[in-house]
Amino acid sequence: MAAWVFRFLVQRPKLCFGLTLGAHFVLLLVTGSLYLSGYDILPADFTQVPLNLEHDVTKLRADAWKFARQDSRVNINPTSVGIQTERTIQYDVLELMYDAANGNTFTKQNLEFIQEAETEIFNNSIYQQHLCQMLENGLCKPPLSIIRFFDGSYRSFHADLFDPNFENISSVLSLANSINITRAILDFHLEKHAMVHPSMPVHSRYTRSLFYIGYPLRGFHNTEDRVDKQWDQAQLYSKDAFAELLDVKFRQGIGEMKFYYFLRALFFNAISQQVIYDLLLAGASFTFIFLFMLFQTQSIWITGWAVFSILTCFFGANIIYRVILDCRYIGIFHVLSVFIILGIGADDVFVFIDTWKASESKTFRDMAARMSFVYRRAASAMFTTSFTTIVAFVTSVFSPLLGVSTFGIFSALLVFVNFCSVVIFFPTVIITYEFYWKNYRWHCFGDLKAWQAIKSRREDIIQGEVPEEEQQEDKFVEPSKLVSNFLGNRFFKNFIAHGTIRWIILGVFLVFLCVSIGFATQLTPDEEPVDVWGPGTNWYIIKRLRRSAFRPSQEDRVVEVHIIWGLKNQDRSSCHFTDFNCKGKTVFDQSFDLNPSECQVALLEFCKEIKNLPENQIQNLRIRRNAVTGEPEIQCFMERLNEYLQDEASKPKYSNSTVFAIPSRENDVRLLMAQNPDLFNVTLVGEMYDRYFEAVLGYWLTNANQSVTSSDFKTFGGLLGGAKDPTDSSSIPNYQGGQYGNRLLFASVAVNTTMVLSKTGQTEGLKVYDQWEGFVRQKTKTMPISCNNAFQATPTGHNAWHWLKVKKVLASTAVRGILLGLGLAISLLVVMTSNWLVGLLCGAIIACITVGVVGVIPLAGWKLGVLESLNLTLVVGLAVDYVVHLADGYVRSQKPTRREKVRDTLDHVGISVLSGASTSLGASVFMIAAKILFFFQFGIFMFCTIGLSIIYALILFTTILGIFGPEGTTGSLEPFYNWCRRKTGHPVQEEIPCEDITDAEYQFASIGSSKTATPL
Repeated sequence: MAAWVFRFLVQRPKLCFGLTLGAHFVLLLVTGSLYLSGYDILPADFTQVPLNLEHDVTKLRADAWKFARQDSRVNINPTSVGIQTERTIQYDVLELMYDAANGNTFTKQNLEFIQEAETEIFNNSIYQQHLCQMLENGLCKPPLSIIRFFDGSYRSFHADLFDPNFENISSVLSLANSINITRAILDFHLEKHAMVHPSMPVHSRYTRSLFYIGYPLRGFHNTEDRVDKQWDQAQLYSKDAFAELLDVKFRQGIGEMKFYYFLRALFFNAISQQVIYDLLLAGASFTFIFLFMLFQTQSIWITGWAVFSILTCFFGANIIYRVILDCRYIGIFHVLSVFIILGIGADDVFVFIDTWKASESKTFRDMAARMSFVYRRAASAMFTTSFTTIVAFVTSVFSPLLGVSTFGIFSALLVFVNFCSVVIFFPTVIITYEFYWKNYRWHCFGDLKAWQAIKSRREDIIQGEVPEEEQQEDKFVEPSKLVSNFLGNRFFKNFIAHGTIRWIILGVFLVFLCVSIGFATQLTPDEEPVDVWGPGTNWYIIKRLRRSAFRPSQEDRVVEVHIIWGLKNQDRSSCHFTDFNCKGKTVFDQSFDLNPSECQVALLEFCKEIKNLPENQIQNLRIRRNAVTGEPEIQCFMERLNEYLQDEASKPKYSNSTVFAIPSRENDVRLLMAQNPDLFNVTLVGEMYDRYFEAVLGYWLTNANQSVTSSDFKTFGGLLGGAKDPTDSSSIPNYQGGQYGNRLLFASVAVNTTMVLSKTGQTEGLKVYDQWEGFVRQKTKTMPISCNNAFQATPTGHNAWHWLKVKKVLASTAVRGILLGLGLAISLLVVMTSNWLVGLLCGAIIACITVGVVGVIPLAGWKLGVLESLNLTLVVGLAVDYVVHLADGYVRSQKPTRREKVRDTLDHVGISVLSGASTSLGASVFMIAAKILFFFQFGIFMFCTIGLSIIYALILFTTILGIFGPEGTTGSLEPFYNWCRRKTGHPVQEEIPCEDITDAEYQFASIGSSKTATPL
C-alpha cells in the first residue's frame, strides 16, 4: 500500500498537490459557510476570562442571589413596585487621584489646579446629561473632593469650613479633622502617612476625589431594568465623556502633579481596545517566521504553502473544537495558541525539509524511494514529538477552570491538525518543488549564492579539506547546510566530544540547575490581586495607589457579606459545560417563612448579636465599624422594620395604647390595615390569609406607598424579593395581596467588612471565609425550622470568597498539571523511543527545563499568582519538542558507537531543532512589547521555556548521550516487544524499506526539469 501511495505521488504530483490543497480550502469554506449561515462557529469573547469554579458553593450561592430577581416567579421587586427617578441611585464612581511626587498636594497652587480640573470634568456635557447622579433638586451631585472643605459645602458642620481662596489650608483641614463627621470624610482624601496638625502645614503626597454615576439611565425604569443593556449604555456614555479627556490628563498631568483615574466602564473599554492592539503583535510574529523560513528554505513555494498550512490549522482545529466537541468558548488564551502553533508548525516543517535535504547524500533507486525514506523518518519523528506535546496539553483538560481546560483542548487539537497537515500536504509541496521550482531562485538568493560560494571556497582552501580541483568549482551551500555542518563537526568536536569541555558542560549545568532549584524553592503564592496592565500604565499605577496609598475610609469598596434566607444553591444542570455566561435556574427554599413570630424574633436577635459581638470576634469576622458612630455596619431589614413600626404606632391615627413591633402579630397588622383603608381592604382578609408579615413589610419599605426612592427603599429594597399573591387580580402589586397575601421569597442581611479585595491575600481571606461559614452555621442551626437554612456569600462586586478560592485552585492546578504532564511525557517517551534509558534521560531534561522556568518567576520578582499559574500550564507542552527530536534521532541512528550516534543526530536533526527554536523565540519576542500584562508574561514564559529547552537539549542532553548514551540493544524495548509478539502468536517480521523494493512496477520514469509539463 505504501509503495503504491508514493508511486502515485511522484507520478501525479500536481493532482496530489491539488487534492491536498483543496482539503485545506475546504476547511476555510466550511468555516465561512457556517459563519454566513448564522452558526456561531467562532464564539469569541475577549472581554473576560472564564476563571470560575462553576460547581463550587461560593459560586453557586453568589449566583443564586445575583440572578434571583431575574426569575419570573419574583414579581415583587423594584421592577414591578414602581419607577425610580432618572439617575437618583448611586451606581458607580469615577475616582481621580493626584500625586505630588515628593511634594504636597495641599498647597494653594495645587488645590487651584485640582479645582480647575474637576470643574472641567464636572461640566462635561455628556456627564451632566447622561451620567451624573441627580439630587432631588434636579442638579448633579457635587463630587466628593478635598475642595468641598473650602467652597462652603460643609459650612453646616462648622462656619469656618469655608476658604474659597485657599488662604488657611491647614486651619480648615485641622478643624475638619477635629469634628467626627468631617473627620470621616477627610480620611478618604488623605494618604496613610498624611500629617494634620493645626500648628503645622498639612502634608499629604496623594489625594483623591469621587464623581458619582447615577442609575437608572434615561429610558430605563430602575436599576434592575434590562441590566446588561443599561450597562452597555453606561459604558458608551463613559467612553464618550471621559476616555480621551482623562487619558490626556494622565499623560500631561495636572500642573506639577501626576494624575490617575479609575472607572469600571473605562477600564473594560481600555482592555477591549488594547487587546486588539496587542494581538496585532501576532502579525509581527507571523512576518518574522515567514521571513526566517524563507531564509532557511530559500523557496517562496515551500515557505508560502508551509505558512498557509500552519494558519489553516487554526480553522481545522476550530471545526473539531466547535462542531464535533461542541465547545462554545474562544477567548484570549485560544488566540495566544496561534503563537504556539506558529513555532510548533515551523518546527515540523523544518524537520521534513531538513530530512529531505539530508537525503540528497544518499542513493535511491528513484524519487519514490527517496520520498519513502524521508517520509518514514520525518513522519515518525514528528509523530513522537506531536503526540507527547498533545498529551502534555491535554493534561490541562482536568482543570476545573473553563479558560484553562478549553485552552488545553484547543492547543492539543492545533498540534494534531498541524501534524496531519504536514504529513499529508507537505510531501506534495516538496515533490512539486523538486520537479518544477527547484532551479528557480529570487535575485536576492542568487546574490546570497554567489557570496556563500566565495566564502565556502575560501574556507575550504584554508582548511585544505577538499581536493584542489574541487576548490575551483562554484558551489552553493545553503544556510541550513552551513549550520548542519557546524553542529556535526566543529560543535561536536570542540564541545560535545571534547575530553575536557564536556565535563565542564556538565558542571556548568549542574550549577545552573542548583541555582534554578534555589530560586524555584523561593516561589510563594501571590497574595495580591491579579494585574491586567503592565507597569507604566494608568491602570497599573492607580491599582497600587488604591490598595496601599490611602487611609481606610467609609468610601472604600469593602467586601460585603450577605446572610441569605429563602434560596438554595443555583441549579446549573441545564447549562452547557462551556457556557460560562449561563445563569442557571433559581431554586427557592420552600420552607422559608418569616410569618411565624419565633422566626421574626430569631432574625432580629441575630442582628442584635452581630452588633454586640465581643471585639475578638469582630476582628475574626473583619466586621467594619462606622467611623462616626463606632457601631458595626450591618444592614438588617428586621431591625429597621422594628424601629419603623414603633414610630408608626406613635402617629395620631392610632390610639395611645397601640404597640407595633417585631414580632408582627395578626391583630396588630389588622389594626394597621384598618387605619390605612386607602392601601388595605380588611373585608377581603379571610381565614386563609396568612401573609401578615409581608403586608407590613411592603408598607414599611415604601413608606406607606409614598416613595420607591426613600432611604429605606434604597438601603433595603435590594435585600428583599417576593412573589405576588396568585389570587390577586390587580395589575399593579399591592401590599395586601389577595386571598392568601403576597409571599416573601428571599431576604438578606448585609454586613460590611474591613476587607478590600484588592488588599486581601488569599490565605488571610480564606481564613475569614471559614470564620463566617462557622459563625452563620452555628447561629442558624438553632433558629426555627422555617428560617434555619441560611447561608453566607459575597455576591456583590467580584464575589470575594469565590475569587480567593480560584486563586488557590489555580496554584494547585499549575503544580498538578506540571507533575501530571511530566509523568505522562516520560511514560510516552520510554514507549515511543523504544529505549527506557533514553526515555528517562529525556524526562530528566524536561524536568530540568521545567525547574528552570519555575525559577524564572521569583528571579523576575513575581510570585505564583493567577497569570503565572496559567502560563505554567504551558511549560511541559513546550519543553518536550527539542529533546524528543534529538532522542528520536539518537535511537534511529544506525551508527555503532554513542559518539557517532550523537554526531549523526546533530548532523541530521540539530538544524531542525535549532530552526524550530529560532522561530518560536522570534514569535515570543514580539509579545514582550504588549501592554496587557498577561500577554507580556506569556511572551516571557514562552521565550524562557523555548530558550532553556534548546540550551538543555542541544548542549546538556547531547553531552550526556555522548558520555552515557546506550549502545547496541542496551535499554532497548525491542526484545520485549518481539517476545510479546511471539507469545501472542504474531511472528516477528523484518520490515523492508520502500527504497529497497525492486518491483519493476515501482520504477519511476524520470521527469524533466520543466516547470510546466507533467502528466495528471
